[in-house]
Amino acid sequence: MRRSTDYARKPRRWIWHVVRLPVLTVLAVIEPVVGFVFASLALLGVLATAFFAAIHAPHFPVWTMLAISISFGLALTVYEGLIRVLSD
Repeated sequence: MRRSTDYARKPRRWIWHVVRLPVLTVLAVIEPVVGFVFASLALLGVLATAFFAAIHAPHFPVWTMLAISISFGLALTVYEGLIRVLSD
C-alpha cells in the first residue's frame, strides 16, 4: 500500500525539476563570466586597498574597500555553491 505522501511528493518533485533545470542552465552558462568578474574585482580591490594603505592616502576607506573586496570573493563562493546545490 502506498501512503498518501507518496502521491504528494511526485508533483512537488516534478515542479522542482521544472524550476531547477532552467535556472541551473542559465547559472552554468554565465558562470565563466561571473567567476572572472567577481574574482577580478576581489583581487583588484585587495591590491588597490593594499596600495593606498601603503602610501597612506588621506581619507581612503581602507576597511570599507577591504570588506567590499572580500565580499566579492564570498559572493563567488555562494554562486558556486548555488550551482552545486541545484545540480544535485
